[in-house]
Amino acid sequence: MRPAYHYTPRRNWLSDPNGLVHDGRRWHMFYQYNPKGEDWGHMSWGHAVSHDLARWEELAPALLDTPGEMVFSGSAVIDHGDSAGFGAGAMVAIYTAARPGPPPVQAQALAFSRDGESGWTRYSGNPVLDLNMADFRDPYVFRHEASDAWIMVVVRSDEQTAQIYRSADLVAWQLASELPAGTAPGRVWECPTLVELPVLNGAGPRWLFKVDALHDAPGAGALYLTGDFDGFRFRPDGDWQIADEGRDFYAAIAWNGPRDAAGRPAWIGWMGNHAYQHDFPRRGWRGVMSLPRRMGLVEGSAGLQLAQQIEPAVTRLFAAPAPLGTAEIPVASRIAIDAGFTGTLNLHDGAGSRFTLRAGDDRWRLGRHDAALAFLEAEASLVRAPDEGLELWIDSETIEVLTGTGTGTGTGRGTGTGTGTGTGSASFQHRPASGTLRLETDQPRAVSTATLA
Repeated sequence: MRPAYHYTPRRNWLSDPNGLVHDGRRWHMFYQYNPKGEDWGHMSWGHAVSHDLARWEELAPALLDTPGEMVFSGSAVIDHGDSAGFGAGAMVAIYTAARPGPPPVQAQALAFSRDGESGWTRYSGNPVLDLNMADFRDPYVFRHEASDAWIMVVVRSDEQTAQIYRSADLVAWQLASELPAGTAPGRVWECPTLVELPVLNGAGPRWLFKVDALHDAPGAGALYLTGDFDGFRFRPDGDWQIADEGRDFYAAIAWNGPRDAAGRPAWIGWMGNHAYQHDFPRRGWRGVMSLPRRMGLVEGSAGLQLAQQIEPAVTRLFAAPAPLGTAEIPVASRIAIDAGFTGTLNLHDGAGSRFTLRAGDDRWRLGRHDAALAFLEAEASLVRAPDEGLELWIDSETIEVLTGTGTGTGTGRGTGTGTGTGTGSASFQHRPASGTLRLETDQPRAVSTATLA
């Protein structure tokens, strides 16, 4: 079954979101894509567009691999001032050109399009940043008006180090500073993002630096710091925190584009995990995106923490929530659980796929189980704050669980390396065998459901 309201390609492999940008009319989402099959390989940039971040149209792939170069992750900007010389308003993609060698080399390269849809041209002067390294990848680029420069944050993956570069023209880059791992858990850094966020309940704004650790990190590997950024250096506020407690929220980056009335940008992640993504049965396509989420910061008892909310345009795809009136719901559903819920909830397909939720005194306890796909076995928990309920966004391949504010307030588990604060989201893949799920709970009056309108 294909997801009903999460983006997935018609066929083949999808993973990391890339090149998230708004062109003045549409939201663009590029992504890691294999045009030749549903396994990882031949990495290219797939492409989809949306007018509202809720409904997506798949377009032809934008940047295809060549015998000498795979197109790894990166970002995109609109060069309104023609700083690069590709034309005013050109869409410029900044990506990692992965050359097979020997020896293999990863370097940063440019491509541009004057309409953001067709006619992509690789820059003749590529690469624009080359350290002659095998693991140097995933540039995230944005415009920093306060210091009048383009900023690139990119990782030396095997060294667990991020570097910040500056440029006047997107072509010539100068190293400004480095951000080492310090106490960060995990190894092999990928897919950094650096974004200014509003503090929703206090003075701000502040900045968030996020990076994914491919191996040995908690949750799905997405870790973040809050802090200050002056265009040259990022100065952290405190310890590392976890962006998502589930197993399937990876490589998230923020859109270069409009913010909402509260000043929040949107971001999106790949709901996948390289540890087991290749183990799913073949169906012709492989990979699904999370729902877009609005990002802000909230001041809690232990400092600032990331607050995530599902993009409101997605909420409008659903009918109004109604009290739980039947034990069966469509697999594409939204479930709301009241703050006063103190019991258990089970979702299952009757064939071995099950998701469980239990309300503890201070935690929401979550479990994913699958008799046929043992690698999906997982447990997680979210901080349970007073007067804060829970939302579950269910689709045929995904379950996204968010607390009411998307944070969980107070002190939570963090990374185990210091005083990390509560995490308010947990994202999981699942593979139910039917289009309906049975919902069982001992407190039905505290549960409401909504179906797609």
